[in-house]
Amino acid sequence: MKLLHKPDVYIAPRHQATLVLNKITTFDAVWDLHVDWFEDPNERRGGWSGVGRIDLSTSNNVKLGVFLKRQENHNRKTWLHPLHGMPTFLFEFKMMRFLASKQVPTLVPIFFGFHQQNGSLQAALMTEELAGFQSLEDATEKSFASKRPSLKQQRSLIAQVAQTVGKLHRAGVQHRSLYPKHLFVDKAGKRDVVVIDLEKSRTKWLPVMRTFYDLSTLNRHAKYWSKTSRLCFYKQYFQVEKLNIYQKWLLNLIVKRSSRQKNHGTAKKVYQGQK
Repeated sequence: MKLLHKPDVYIAPRHQATLVLNKITTFDAVWDLHVDWFEDPNERRGGWSGVGRIDLSTSNNVKLGVFLKRQENHNRKTWLHPLHGMPTFLFEFKMMRFLASKQVPTLVPIFFGFHQQNGSLQAALMTEELAGFQSLEDATEKSFASKRPSLKQQRSLIAQVAQTVGKLHRAGVQHRSLYPKHLFVDKAGKRDVVVIDLEKSRTKWLPVMRTFYDLSTLNRHAKYWSKTSRLCFYKQYFQVEKLNIYQKWLLNLIVKRSSRQKNHGTAKKVYQGQK
């Protein structure tokens, strides 16, 4: 698949009939779709990027919920494209495909394409809606912050999250933005936790780097988790009954880093409030 100077596109084979039915098999057709933004487009990197949700008609008269992300001049520079860079959605799309090949649960792309239009680089990425899922942020709020939390439910949730994050790292990928809002949990607890928002993800060859930075971020933002719950997560992540010397050393570094960053963030907020 060549995706550089002309609007070539990727269409998932199992969704091709649906896109044909909705007359959106070309880049221009997808780009011109009317979609209400979830929030105002993010303006940075010299361009903009936004996401919205739509329903597509299917041949069996059942609506297919999809998310459509579009961006313009929202690029990331690379060795091959050091001046203008390439769309961040291109990297996210490639990472989705890579993780799928490694059996790591992530979003399922339906459509992807990008091209240059009047000197601007535009990109569109359409993915299946995660029906029946909720963010780990919301799931934690319900399972850990309630007056009578179920310990069994908490342990099950932690184990599922640890398994997906472990699969991600064993695939050689560092998420680089592993917040609870970027992990989605099946409300019924029957399906794997899904990792989303892969724009910043990178392949990192040193396992310690993947573990250290991603788990520091997750540990810092995992609200309501007790020390016992966090230890349970680490054991599930390392797939061990008892942590060895290396794992204990790394865990100590993770705790120190996440605590330091949390304190730094609090101090920054106080400072900004005094300005």
